[in-house]
Amino acid sequence: MMNSEKFLQVAKEASLIGGLVLKEYFRKLLSNQVYFKGEKDVVSEADKKAEERIRDYILKHFPSHSVVGEEDGGSTFGEAVWYIDPLDGTKNFLCGFPIFGVSVGLVLEGKPVVGAVYLPYFNSLYYAGEGLGAYKDGKRIQVSTREEMRRMSVSYGFPSRAKRDLNLYWEIFKEVFEKVGSMRRPGAAAVDLCLLAEGVFDGLIEFELNPWDVVAGVVIVKEAGGIAELTKGLNNGTDVVAGTPNLFPYLWEVVKLKLGV
Repeated sequence: MMNSEKFLQVAKEASLIGGLVLKEYFRKLLSNQVYFKGEKDVVSEADKKAEERIRDYILKHFPSHSVVGEEDGGSTFGEAVWYIDPLDGTKNFLCGFPIFGVSVGLVLEGKPVVGAVYLPYFNSLYYAGEGLGAYKDGKRIQVSTREEMRRMSVSYGFPSRAKRDLNLYWEIFKEVFEKVGSMRRPGAAAVDLCLLAEGVFDGLIEFELNPWDVVAGVVIVKEAGGIAELTKGLNNGTDVVAGTPNLFPYLWEVVKLKLGV
């Protein structure tokens, strides 16, 4: 069943299709095109339309596959499951901050194997397939080789509707902040993973995510030479810890100690 190049091509094309929708709506959404689906949890016409087009495109090519999207859900059963986030960084998108993207990833028999993340504002496409390497706009990318922690940068994020005691996150932040050169919170996990893969960040710790947030980015990080772990696997509420071989072991130990995973 494994056909990485074909799967990757469809993932890339699907992410670009979703990105066209986001470009159409960015900084142009009307108030009646934005909805609250829960406290601090918003969705827009852009999310919905992008997911619909991505889903249709994938199923056109692979009608027997399952597709799970952030907005319309889907079945996680089957050997091949696509996870799509039509708008990673929704709140950034809604306030006009250009750090957002479209994430499309494929899981085969429980393992992430293909990923594509498109950043519409920057017209940048990140993608990777198992054994094929990681790329940005056609050029091979690799994680950073920085060795001194005081020169390293870490991306950090937690949800506005955190289910854990927030003090746990403050403790982790403080522990890491005191060791590394800088910490950043761009607010879009898939984008952050891509920035790690190309060497902008050296590490990443983000909490209480869902599979569609991380499947594509984890593949890209690993194919770029990085390491990534999910505390709850491909389940809702999972945490992602990722980094270069030089930094990951430290970040993973901190998170394991503080969260008891």
